[in-house]
Amino acid sequence: MLNLLCDFASVMKTIGYVLLAFVVLMVMVLIHETGHYTAGKLLGFQINEFAIGMGPKILSKKKKNGEVFSLRLLPLGGFCAFEGENDEVENPKAFNRQKPWKRLIVLFSGAFFNFVSAILIAIIVFSAYGETVVVVNNVYEYAPEANYQQIQSGDVIYKVNGRRVYILDSLSRYFTDDEMTLTVLRPDCVDENGNTVYVEKTLTNITQGTFTTFTLTKVDGNFADANNRKLKVGDTVYKINDRLICQADDWDEGLNAVGDTFTLTVTDGEHYYTYEMAKSYFNSDIVAEPQAYTGIAMSIHYDKFKFGFGEVLIRVVPYCCEVGMLVLRTLGGLLTGAVGIESVGGPITTISMTTQIVSTGFANVLMLIVLISVNLAVFNLLPVPALDGCQMVFVIIEWIAGKPINRKVQSYINGIGLVVLIVLMLLIDILKL
Repeated sequence: MLNLLCDFASVMKTIGYVLLAFVVLMVMVLIHETGHYTAGKLLGFQINEFAIGMGPKILSKKKKNGEVFSLRLLPLGGFCAFEGENDEVENPKAFNRQKPWKRLIVLFSGAFFNFVSAILIAIIVFSAYGETVVVVNNVYEYAPEANYQQIQSGDVIYKVNGRRVYILDSLSRYFTDDEMTLTVLRPDCVDENGNTVYVEKTLTNITQGTFTTFTLTKVDGNFADANNRKLKVGDTVYKINDRLICQADDWDEGLNAVGDTFTLTVTDGEHYYTYEMAKSYFNSDIVAEPQAYTGIAMSIHYDKFKFGFGEVLIRVVPYCCEVGMLVLRTLGGLLTGAVGIESVGGPITTISMTTQIVSTGFANVLMLIVLISVNLAVFNLLPVPALDGCQMVFVIIEWIAGKPINRKVQSYINGIGLVVLIVLMLLIDILKL
């Protein structure tokens, strides 16, 4: 009976998270459509309906000016319906009777509201909970001398050649120069309230090297160190006896140079572990695969860091811009084949991911809203049929040519585009199953 009650509670909890995930997504749709609505009202457009959700109406209220506000059955999107949006009417307040610049503002305002909301929520998250930053775990002994002598465990990577680091993608793109200057925030002391005080340090002549490391891909048997920590798949070999393993030939040469037993040092990226090993175990019970890379020869992790409020205000807009650019680079990578389909997801993936993050706490929910809001802003401005970006292209063509593209043609393009977009999103989810 107790097990049944626990299972029921678990199911209800999961259902609650799923419903909350839908609420989160619908809030972002509400923000988007509010952008269209607000701009339309300010510029004198006639609005027929403001709807949250799709499908049949659940609730509906009509104002004296004729505007209808409705809540619809399916929590998948929403719309702000303007008079004369898809056809020609004589009403001077109709969408297509308005000047092109006004229509462009209305179309752009949905994405603009999403982006502004992302900035405002990011300010709250970064101020209250901190920002996710890159923190150094270790600098390996085989690193270039300037790196090994200057970079320390606990350093927060703040700038690369004077450019602030906002997201991990920024860091990987900045680490391209032969010689770099790193600015780090280094733990210095603890104040009277128990908070760590950081000082800014400038590290010069930081260089990259080309290395080959060996990661364990097979461990048959229980191999434990002095603290009973088990050797496991995924550990990276660091030393064989006192020989650093960092180049392609080091593995074979290291094993050939030892006797029947030797000391094996591995790392998980944060800590080092030492094992007394028999040479006979290798190539049968223990297998390691080489992996070449170019880098600074350090390991990192991610942690929360609270910048001062002034710094938060400086960082928040570039942060959201970097996320937006990452979205564009990902989409570009999909077209060129540089990014796999597993990197994106449709509505099912979005709901699943949102449900998981909702269960991890309020701070992560807010951060998710920031990320999806930026995604919505960027995605809706793409010149893809059925999206605001495509409508903006039609308006710009009309503005330049002096006459619109046939309204029925526009409707057909948008209708077909919507169907293709929905099928494509669902297909992406199906292929990932």
